Amino acid sequence: MRWSAAEAAEIVEAARKAPVYSAGKPWVLELHNRSVHLYEVAHRSLHDPLGMDRLLTCGAALEHIVLAVRAIGWHAEVVFPADHTNPDLIAVVRADRRQPPDEKELNQHLAASLAEGTGDGEARDLVSANHWAGTELHPVDDDTLVVVTVGDGRPDHVRGGAALQAAVLAARFGGLRVRPVIHLMHRQEWRAGLIERHELAGYPQALLVVGAKDPDGAGPTAASAGAVRS
Repeated sequence: MRWSAAEAAEIVEAARKAPVYSAGKPWVLELHNRSVHLYEVAHRSLHDPLGMDRLLTCGAALEHIVLAVRAIGWHAEVVFPADHTNPDLIAVVRADRRQPPDEKELNQHLAASLAEGTGDGEARDLVSANHWAGTELHPVDDDTLVVVTVGDGRPDHVRGGAALQAAVLAARFGGLRVRPVIHLMHRQEWRAGLIERHELAGYPQALLVVGAKDPDGAGPTAASAGAVRS
């Protein structure tokens, strides 16, 4: 059984609304039967030689895809393939059975279409937004979350991007202003210092600043278009 035209359009549009943290949009979708295949499109970048920004962006798109699948009434099974013959395949989302979405999922899916919030809040209020295994939203002060993953490989960066975007959407639905900060993660000494200072049990992938505080250059650019293969 294949996606209906309406279901496919909902999934594609949701992915296109995900933020872009890299120099260009680094992903493409393929829709097969009741699954969505997310592929990385690599762009060479002196600023991002390891592709961390690309993978965080892919993770943000993955979060939007999962929420869209849930919003149209399917359970979403996410698989991160270890396929060395197809290394660009980042993740596969399979709709394996019917399951109504809960209120939190619907709210976060809706938030992708809302304007950015303007209110202040506390970082710890967003911790429960995360649903990605192997990740943690760790408050380090009243207005800052660290996205932490158990590993530091490509799937961990993707999961980190998805967890970051889950918090962004929860904040947006609640009317809170937030700013992702990812450029600092390219500085390995700063990253190591963050782990040591806050005794993090994992690898920091991004920061999320909550409220009026606005670090220079912290915000992402919006994805204006998405590529889809079918």
